[in-house]
Amino acid sequence: MKTFCSLLSAFAFLAFAGAVIADENQVFDKSVANFARAEGETSDSPRIQRAIEACPSGVLYFPAGVYEISEPIVVKNLCSLLMHKSAILRASQKMEFVLKVNTAQQYNRERIKAGGAEDYNLFVVGGQIDGNGLASCMSLDNYHHFTMRDTTFLNGFPYGLRVNGEGHGYELIANNLYFKCVKSGLAGNTALYTTGGDSHYTDCVVVDYTVGFHVGGGSNRLTRCHVWGGPIPPAAPGEYPEMLKDSINYKIMGSTAILRDCYADSGAIGFHIEGHDVRLLGCSYFNNAHFKLDHVKIIHHVKGLLYVSEASFVKTVPHVLVYEGCGNVHWNNIMYSGFSKDDDCPGAIMRK
Repeated sequence: MKTFCSLLSAFAFLAFAGAVIADENQVFDKSVANFARAEGETSDSPRIQRAIEACPSGVLYFPAGVYEISEPIVVKNLCSLLMHKSAILRASQKMEFVLKVNTAQQYNRERIKAGGAEDYNLFVVGGQIDGNGLASCMSLDNYHHFTMRDTTFLNGFPYGLRVNGEGHGYELIANNLYFKCVKSGLAGNTALYTTGGDSHYTDCVVVDYTVGFHVGGGSNRLTRCHVWGGPIPPAAPGEYPEMLKDSINYKIMGSTAILRDCYADSGAIGFHIEGHDVRLLGCSYFNNAHFKLDHVKIIHHVKGLLYVSEASFVKTVPHVLVYEGCGNVHWNNIMYSGFSKDDDCPGAIMRK
């Protein structure tokens, strides 16, 4: 009873303070629902921009619904975005990005000297951002200790999420991000492109982007991520499915990256490695033969020291090359399935 009364008191205080309760864990300061389209406005971009400008360093909530975006939504005032799971920001015109978040004000010394507190808890949470084949979904720049979770990135071109394309950034904590293309004509795109460092990507899934993760920067961590493709049909008869042609599940360009329990699924190249001191720990490769992708490479190793341990590789089509590269690689306890005695299976502990 005492706990229940305490919760009621806390909720009453938040309501008194002007905050609105979104759920038991999160409050917001303003809602897009309170910002209507002005006369003559034919998309939701202007009203959303007004809502952001009215919510500096606050939390802006997006109720469920489809928001037509005709020009990029830009966040530069340390406003965090909380979206209902069925809130959709959808591009209606060609543009660079649907959503651009730049938290450079975190680094603004004049703002801090004037009494502006550091904000270590900025975020974008929930919702869907749909490039609709007309735009990249989102960019995040000049951040530190920024959280993203539970967000879907649809039909982005050339990017689903571009991290740190302008400026610098570190400590992105990203969880349960979902990237998917359901439109044809987007081949050559990348789900997540980052040059930022010291960041964690956990339980993120990519479906039908040509490149899953393009990871630059240093000391990034990917855990339980899954990249696969194939449902979008071939662009022309006799070709591979559109997004599998020249596909790369994980393109690791930065140094000291660790991929743990990550799954490369139906890619022409599973793991492309150019960074130094990269570790693949407990990672897997599988190619769905239903999509008829053949002549695949599990690991394409251009440079740097690579350590591969406790991995599992499955051969389902005639032509599978486990490793091609510079040779500076250490193998430990690799499980193989579907390979023959004539196949090169480095570090094998079991063959069938």
